[in-house]
Amino acid sequence: MYAALVLATNFRAIGLTVASVVAIGFIALFVRNSFTARGELGSEIELAANKKPYLSDEELEGPKLDKALSFALVVLGVVALSLPFYWLAEPGRQEGAVDAYQLNFESRGEDSYTVTAQCVNCHAAGGVGGGAPYVLQDGDGQFVADAQWNAPALDDMLLRYSEDEFRYILNFGRPGSPMAAWGTPGGGPLTTQQVQNIIEYVDTLTVQSIDPIDINESADPAAAQEAADVLIAAINQEVERSLDAGEFSSTGEAVFNLGLFSDFRNGSLACGRCHTSGWALGPVVFPDVLDEGVAGCGGGNPSGIGYNLCNGSTIERFPNDTWKMPDGSWLPIGGLTDPDRGGQAYLLSMDGEKVWLNDKGFPVTDHSDAEGEPDPYLILENGDLADCMVTTNLWEPEGGQPYAYDPNIPVGYDSATNKFIDPPEVTVEDLGPDAFTLADGRVVDECAIIDMPERTSQAHYDFIYNGANAGSGYGEGGQSHAGMMPGFGSSLPPELIQAVVDYERGL
Repeated sequence: MYAALVLATNFRAIGLTVASVVAIGFIALFVRNSFTARGELGSEIELAANKKPYLSDEELEGPKLDKALSFALVVLGVVALSLPFYWLAEPGRQEGAVDAYQLNFESRGEDSYTVTAQCVNCHAAGGVGGGAPYVLQDGDGQFVADAQWNAPALDDMLLRYSEDEFRYILNFGRPGSPMAAWGTPGGGPLTTQQVQNIIEYVDTLTVQSIDPIDINESADPAAAQEAADVLIAAINQEVERSLDAGEFSSTGEAVFNLGLFSDFRNGSLACGRCHTSGWALGPVVFPDVLDEGVAGCGGGNPSGIGYNLCNGSTIERFPNDTWKMPDGSWLPIGGLTDPDRGGQAYLLSMDGEKVWLNDKGFPVTDHSDAEGEPDPYLILENGDLADCMVTTNLWEPEGGQPYAYDPNIPVGYDSATNKFIDPPEVTVEDLGPDAFTLADGRVVDECAIIDMPERTSQAHYDFIYNGANAGSGYGEGGQSHAGMMPGFGSSLPPELIQAVVDYERGL
């Protein structure tokens, strides 16, 4: 950009120089004629005998005219040769003017960020994230407690949100947070131009996108890839640190809560800051009146806009579970189809084995249950499939409802005591050497294990990757309102987004 400015400035200097040469030529000719011409000494009649004869017609129309024409030709030649070069540079001058305006906008945006709107007080210099005083109030607006809100980093804001979404947030603020409405459409003090200037300035702070498409389209792909690798390494290091410290039990949980215990990027990449009540508050709330929020179970005051992920609605919104294919692509919604089996859908295991799907897209075995319906596979914690001949159950304590995993085991009921009679528990030791316990507590044996690729919901993954625009739908019946779900595809590695999907679908 600066090279374009310099180039535009040079061509502007050339144009000014040409104009100056022409002007100086005319001035020099005027001065010369003024000094060489003799003033009138009197009337023609009285002094005619004393006047010096002027040049003859031959001299005027010969050497004198040749000199004048030659001078004019030289000046005309300079202009004729210089103007095309000047015109060729017109696009560069226009680009330089645009860049100059852009620098002016960014400078004004920095002034608004630091002085006028004082965004720096919450989001820190360079947009790295900071803190904001926050007063908790009850439903009547009465004081409850003081807290320090974790204001997220803004140097990845335009990776997570589009420019229009960022403008919306600046104009209308964030409900349930200290972020006020700053733009005039939301009743704030900043004009439309001032809001745009802030956006332009924040864009200069933006860290490198890790999206391969963005990297390849950058001016220097090698340098962009190097910067992206640095960001990816920092994120992975923070995830590993939190797991090693025992803060979280899985990668997905660690990414979901990225920065909860370390203020990493002040939670700008964390799902939990919106989807867990109280997540965004600092460590000190005085007086301490808050119950610790349950991870993923909704925001609400004082965390604002987070959707409840713990009530089963996540899988209702994104029901289409699918797998990655051996080539790394996602299985198409509905699966591949086999014309030899009436178009039945299937997916491929890591060994290339066909795994059949029912009409809902769930993998089923090649044999049927008592009702003639295909038996579903058990889906193991690592995503592999298991076709087990022996499946026991985990039962609630006496009097509790049993989990309905195993319809083959009858459930007794004692009408005298009004209690369920649990069937006998079966442990791994009661079965053969190949028996094992599932994550939910069921004990299985005689299992055929199929090695499967990564499994998730493609729509769920896409939603986290791309985000949602305000007012647009998602999943089945989902609606994004003023909060606008950000897209993390440019700031989180795909394998970590996959881990978040798996974590959220297990809430």
